[in-house]
Amino acid sequence: MKSKKITKVSILVLCFLVPVLISMSYFIFRHFAPFGNSSVMTVDLGQQYIDFFTNYHDTLLHSPSGFLFSFSKALGGDMLGTWAYYLMSPLNLIMLLFPLSKLPSVLGVITILKYGLAGLSFGYFLMKVTKHVGWSIIGFAASYSMMGWIVANQFNMLWTDVLFVLPMIFLGLSKILKNESSAIYIVSLTAMLVINYYMSWMIAIFLTAFMLIYWAAKALPVKNQTQAKAVLKWLKVSILSGILAAWLLVPTFFSLLGSKTQYSKGQYKIKFEYNPLDMIGKFFNGSVNFNELPAGTANIFVASVVIILFVYYFFIPTIKRNVKFANLGLTAFMILSMCFQPLDLFWHGMQLPVWYTFRFSYLFSFWMIFTAFQAFLHILDEGINWKGYLVTAGVMVLGVLYVVWRGKHLEYMRHMDFVWGCIYLVVSLGLVIFIGLYRQNLVLGITLAILMSGEMALNMVTSLNHLDYLKATDYTAFERVIRKHVGAIQKKDRGFYRLGTTFSRTKNDAFTGNFNGGSIFSSTLESSTSQFFKNIGQPNGDSFVLYSNGTMFTDSLLNMKYYMSHQIPEANPNKKPKKQLLTTMTRKPDYNNYTLLDQDQLIGTYQNPYAVPIGFLSPESGMKHNEIAKSPITYQNEIAHRLDPKINNLFEPAKYTDIRYNNIQPISQLNNAVLKKKNLLEMSYIIFTVPIEKNTSYYMTLGTEINKGNISISVDGQAQTQFTPSEKTIIANIATGTTINTTANVQIFVNKNNALLQDVKLYKVHNSKIAQFSKDLNSHPYKVTKWNDHQLTGTVDVKSNNQSLTTTIPFEKGWHATVDGKSVKPKQWAKMFTYIPISKGHHKVVFTYWPQGLFAGIWITVFGFAFIGTEYFLKRRRNAKALTKQTPSDSK
Repeated sequence: MKSKKITKVSILVLCFLVPVLISMSYFIFRHFAPFGNSSVMTVDLGQQYIDFFTNYHDTLLHSPSGFLFSFSKALGGDMLGTWAYYLMSPLNLIMLLFPLSKLPSVLGVITILKYGLAGLSFGYFLMKVTKHVGWSIIGFAASYSMMGWIVANQFNMLWTDVLFVLPMIFLGLSKILKNESSAIYIVSLTAMLVINYYMSWMIAIFLTAFMLIYWAAKALPVKNQTQAKAVLKWLKVSILSGILAAWLLVPTFFSLLGSKTQYSKGQYKIKFEYNPLDMIGKFFNGSVNFNELPAGTANIFVASVVIILFVYYFFIPTIKRNVKFANLGLTAFMILSMCFQPLDLFWHGMQLPVWYTFRFSYLFSFWMIFTAFQAFLHILDEGINWKGYLVTAGVMVLGVLYVVWRGKHLEYMRHMDFVWGCIYLVVSLGLVIFIGLYRQNLVLGITLAILMSGEMALNMVTSLNHLDYLKATDYTAFERVIRKHVGAIQKKDRGFYRLGTTFSRTKNDAFTGNFNGGSIFSSTLESSTSQFFKNIGQPNGDSFVLYSNGTMFTDSLLNMKYYMSHQIPEANPNKKPKKQLLTTMTRKPDYNNYTLLDQDQLIGTYQNPYAVPIGFLSPESGMKHNEIAKSPITYQNEIAHRLDPKINNLFEPAKYTDIRYNNIQPISQLNNAVLKKKNLLEMSYIIFTVPIEKNTSYYMTLGTEINKGNISISVDGQAQTQFTPSEKTIIANIATGTTINTTANVQIFVNKNNALLQDVKLYKVHNSKIAQFSKDLNSHPYKVTKWNDHQLTGTVDVKSNNQSLTTTIPFEKGWHATVDGKSVKPKQWAKMFTYIPISKGHHKVVFTYWPQGLFAGIWITVFGFAFIGTEYFLKRRRNAKALTKQTPSDSK
């Protein structure tokens, strides 16, 4: 008995160590941190998640209020929903033990641990559910923990916890079906709901499909209860798990109502997304490359042994027919889900994913591996059914022939990957025969584990070698530089303000730099924020906004009190240009109107003298108009007039003269003109001159045609750097007048045969108008005396009635306001920001943010724990009474 226990422990240790050692060896080979200066950062991990992890570190160690709301999320936004989607993995706590300079290394370590924990969890699950103890379990655990899905998604660290929680959920389900304790199921499902609701939604669909299909086939493996009773018990504890996680799920639901759910755009179409048989190609190693990430087929790679045994399962005569039909039904549902768009849409919460398709395919791999292991146990008990085996081998041959036939259409398939896949398939077919002949052979069990682990290792190497990775210093050097400069500003000015930049590493630099910014890249972006940015001429999309094209007016209105500008070094023809730490995202001559505070070789820091505070008084009548002008310039004019009626026509049209053509047919005007080349092979451009008045800023609007790259622009020989894409016309700052009148030469290059100058217009605004706007709004400020991310406290002096305390705090239903201790309901203006009506007098005003639904969710969770406690108490009481009644009869 003791020897068997030691064997169990040894097997489980190896279930953990094998994927750890394989992934660690690869990380060492690729010099991923902490084993070198490369890193696991690629695609979204390097462009998005690492900034969130930086914010996670700052929030838990220094600013807990950031868990609820953050002004680093664009102009400000709910964070509870962001945490629920990105940051609730318990392994993230490891980050708190190290400084941010070690974050790329910590991410590497956490990734390795997740591989190991997935193997350990699945190995434990197989042992407990099947009661089998054997070295072969290590191979199946390796196939599970290193399946194609996690290799393709190891950088999507917000999802990968699911692989070590899922087996525990199914272990708990197994106990429920056996009429045993439901504790493991409740704890693991609740944990998964808290860790990532998105993956939990997919698990819920899979669990429901499993229960309904197996119940309909009367194939549920129940003990000591009816199938109907088992289903009801499962339903009860599943709901209870949701109740226990309600403290997070309820506010997250309300957060989603204002973000992801607003972006669905008629995506429902009854069609197959690709030929279902093309999935077969994903069973060959190395089937992940960069082109597969945005729009590939489902990642379902598992070991060849698993594929063979999975197919063989359906030809085992001793398995009841209804059980096989149930398994086949669930398998068919999963396969159909991975190619039929309506089902695909349903799995992804009615919103098709942008990149990383078929995110639920790990469930199919789990099902294949578990089914294959059951077939393996039948072989150990009964030997091989040769008829079933030959049919299985025939299916394998047909699969290989199909891949050969479709090879040219499977872009990711390389010759050597195909060859290695065939070798592993043939060897695995042979090994299955030997296992059937020598069923209890220890060496064959170990050989099986080695073969399966080796194949999974090969797939990891060939797949991940297709991707490029950032250096660890790409993050750490930037984090160090930006925090140095932000820290210098914050040391001098501890008030509330926002900070703009002309450079970026990612759209989430405000999280990395720990400042109130204006940009974000997040799946939980509020739709109102994206719409506002679109309306004022800033780049935007469903999941990002970028404050790269601020005008003098928006910089003033949005409290962009400080700016950091990239100091671009002059080119030296005698030296090879070095890779720049900072990437310029926009050209902004306007910063010459601001006061230079400090500069070094990388960054110049400027103060905007025209910035208005986060809150100010404005006419209440101006808050009631929410019409959106088509032109971003017109819209900015309207906002300025509503907030300060003294301001009329802030922006005015600007003139241009002297158009010259180089290999371009003449045009009558710029706006909506089509530039056509005369000679297709020669450089083609137009040049026109813009008179620049002193103390005046100049802007050019650019329609969405610029997204296509048909044109590029330079001003006085300097490239007009511009981020694309955007959903609407954007505003580009082309020049700023100094103390004398001058001119600017604008050059538009045509990069294609012809190009449309969509919405290309010129505008100007005199600094005196901006100064007047700033002076008027600063004359009645909301003076913030104390603030953190979820609460602002301050005072305001109101000289007359019919005024509103107008803020640029993004409106959320979770905002609450008190004026002199009395509650006042916040309202929305410009379909974006928050204001409150306010009476004449001196007032103390407090704005506090509590996510909508948070308190309701907490009370629901409290009820859930109370229910569990009550049920536990009543059960103990019933058992005690039963024992008391039984004692007298025993004594007789």
